Amino acid sequence: MPSPQLQHAGGGVRMVVAAAGMGLSLVARLAADEQLIESLPRPGEFLEGAETGPLFGETATADEAGDTKSGDDGGDDQRGIFLPSDNASRLWEQTLATVAADHTIARVEPPDFDALPPLPGVIESVWTEPDVLGTWPPRRQRVIVRVVPAAGGAWVEGIVQTESLTGPPPERETAANSLPLDVLDDVPRVGHWEPFTPAAPTAGDPSRQFTTALASRMAPQSEMVASLPSPEETWLGPPGVPWAESRHPRLSRIWHKVGEDYRNFYSCESLTCLAAAFGTGALMANTGFDETIQTAWQRGVTPTGLGTFFSGCKDIGEGRYSIPIFGAAAVTGLLLEGRPVGDAVGMWGSRSLRILVVGAPPLYVLQLATGASRPGEGSAGSKWVAFNDNNGVSGHAFMGAVPFLAAAGMVEGPVAKGSLYVCSTFVAFSRMTDDAHYPSQSFLGWYLAFASAVAVDRTEMHFAGMEVEVVPVPLYGGGSGVGFTTRW
Repeated sequence: MPSPQLQHAGGGVRMVVAAAGMGLSLVARLAADEQLIESLPRPGEFLEGAETGPLFGETATADEAGDTKSGDDGGDDQRGIFLPSDNASRLWEQTLATVAADHTIARVEPPDFDALPPLPGVIESVWTEPDVLGTWPPRRQRVIVRVVPAAGGAWVEGIVQTESLTGPPPERETAANSLPLDVLDDVPRVGHWEPFTPAAPTAGDPSRQFTTALASRMAPQSEMVASLPSPEETWLGPPGVPWAESRHPRLSRIWHKVGEDYRNFYSCESLTCLAAAFGTGALMANTGFDETIQTAWQRGVTPTGLGTFFSGCKDIGEGRYSIPIFGAAAVTGLLLEGRPVGDAVGMWGSRSLRILVVGAPPLYVLQLATGASRPGEGSAGSKWVAFNDNNGVSGHAFMGAVPFLAAAGMVEGPVAKGSLYVCSTFVAFSRMTDDAHYPSQSFLGWYLAFASAVAVDRTEMHFAGMEVEVVPVPLYGGGSGVGFTTRW
């Protein structure tokens, strides 16, 4: 039989045996009463189970594991995943079976379901090492799983601990840093076990990855609930608003929002969509499309009740009426700021005015640049002749869409939002019904208002504050607590 090679490691012995399959059984016989260390598979074999097992080379130190002994309620630093279940005891048994399928279990402490609050259960694996023929110094690794019963399920948290043999031998030998073998006291000691810290940052937290993999195997069809970050962890909340420290916050808010509106409107994405829309309008205006549709509309829609309805909507697009209404609404919001009705009315008025501020300048420029005329006004008709006329984009269609698009940006329901979008087209159709604009001119006026409204919506999302919702939560074993939902 080949002679084994002995290396004293932290009070224990690394035994290198050439005969395959012999090392583990020999160590088990020598240390039957000690803490067992078994070898992990070779690297190729280990990678096959890496999805559910610990990731060797990435570390969670022993300090991160916390106290896992009896009496630790596990609620002070809970960073696991909540698994819903109507039977917490069955969930504990499932957790134990899942961990035991991939790891040799060293210690099991069932949870105390009758305690108030319930005490967590602990599953602790044996320490494992990579191939004994690997590089020096060696490392060892184990996993600790805590299961904390809760109302409607349990919190499951996995902790991956990695230690490395390093430094001089400890002055005092303990069960945590060595494997005492009195029969080999004459072998010189070379170090002790210490928490391993990788030289370079690793991608992801192995403990969190292990917890997520374990939970996904146990409840692949359930919706897992991840815990909130602990107070010690870095958490990035919503960004502060730039006008918060201003001496005149209301004026500063208007200035910053209008500036952001313009940045959004003249962004590459917005300009690309505008170019596509005006390219479509050019095809409609400079071919026979406009005249054909306009003639059909005059014959089929204008004489009907629908045509009468559209004609009645024209005044919505009159700026002499709508602009004062928008201004009054914005002032009402300032006077009643902090009240639900006042905030809603003020937001609508402010959005409407900002859509006008953003969209009116390009509207005026494009009316002149296209140079198209109204139906029956000139020989060019709907065709674009630069600076020949100023009717290539309908101003009424633009103004009439503003109040509805501003309101659509404030609602979330699909039915309400869709209804407001439909209403925003009524004034554009009224211009066709009254034979005041061609279809391309009505379309371009509406789309310019739409693009301006999208820019304003993006500004509001950019500066949105945090919304916090507090809901009652029943606790395991009686009593109640609160839960928080945040959105920004």
